[in-house]
Amino acid sequence: MDAATLHLEACSANMADWKGTLDAYEGLHAIPLMTIHKSKELEYHTVIFVGLDDGAWWSFAQDQIEGTAGFFVAFTRAKQRVVFTYCARRGARTKIATLYDLLRDAGVQVVEAA
Repeated sequence: MDAATLHLEACSANMADWKGTLDAYEGLHAIPLMTIHKSKELEYHTVIFVGLDDGAWWSFAQDQIEGTAGFFVAFTRAKQRVVFTYCARRGARTKIATLYDLLRDAGVQVVEAA
């Protein structure tokens, strides 16, 4: 109850009316951030994978079948577009090379950013 009260107070701080407050409370114009497991049975226009690298997918090497299944669960939440990101400084992508092979074989475009 305390957390809900604090969240309602924060949402109402800069709003002029209840509609804006309740929209903010529900996250109407927010970008949902969640784990792959939380994304099951949901659908979005665009899905962004943040950190598709060995560090974020540390359990992939232990169970590649489960890891690949989880990857496809998240991947198929997108109706229009999927964006994959990784940080070269954060770590390698050798343990999850299988996922990158799947993306390459599917013709996914690679865009390098500085």
